[in-house]
Amino acid sequence: MTPFPLLQLPLVAMEHVLCMMSPIELIDVSLTSSRAKRCVKSFSKTKKKFSVSFSNYWSSVSFRRDQMIWTYIIHIDQDDANMCANILKDLENSEIIIKVSEEPLKDIMKWYDYAREVLNCKIYCLALELDHPSSENRRIIDWIAAQTKTVEWLDLSSADEESGDDVNNAQFIDYKQLLRLKSPVIVLRDSILTSQEINRFLRSWMSCETHLDLEALQINILGPNAMNAFYDYHMISQVENEIFTMKRCDGKKQASVTVVQFIDSFSGVDCQEIDGITVENIPSSG
Repeated sequence: MTPFPLLQLPLVAMEHVLCMMSPIELIDVSLTSSRAKRCVKSFSKTKKKFSVSFSNYWSSVSFRRDQMIWTYIIHIDQDDANMCANILKDLENSEIIIKVSEEPLKDIMKWYDYAREVLNCKIYCLALELDHPSSENRRIIDWIAAQTKTVEWLDLSSADEESGDDVNNAQFIDYKQLLRLKSPVIVLRDSILTSQEINRFLRSWMSCETHLDLEALQINILGPNAMNAFYDYHMISQVENEIFTMKRCDGKKQASVTVVQFIDSFSGVDCQEIDGITVENIPSSG
């Protein structure tokens, strides 16, 4: 195949070609020479930025613009890569590149560091699987913190049942760590926070003492005493149709908690976000 003389085109024509490329293609082009890298960096500064998501579940980086998603994934072996490709092959409006490496996390972080420089982008969404070693999750968090002070969306999850090991894996999301999370949207699944700690957090939020920029907080809590976080009449400003409403002292935001019954007589809450904190409780079946 005859090489395409991209860098020899007039500026307008070259930018027209670059506009038709995906973010991953732009990165590949920038790697061909130092001049190509300068051209792509200059081009990216003038264009609409991509929304970027990072996940340690598959060591992946996804770029979103409008309805299109481009995902770059690195797996530790070919079998995992093939399985991933099979799962994701039918996704609409998406393009997926899958590579294999002995150190997928290290390499995806290195790859994104370069992508961030070339495409002038930042991570919008961070999804962490807490079943990975805590040292690995800490490494990711420190890496993100070195790039930006906040992310727009944080999703923390764990597939394990509650256990001592689970607490160890999630040790950085205890109450003190929750106070350090400054993202406007926080999602904590299988949280180790107690109802008393959540009660304390909600009181601080209502008093405008913490997290003034918080828009939504979702916490899944296991255990028969989880609802105690909301059974405090001093916190409830309104009760209507079994919906408990809590308002912040400045009147700018409020949270809604709805108590419902799930099938098999498991009680819980189904929370509807108004424009404030959303808290969700799912009691254990035990």
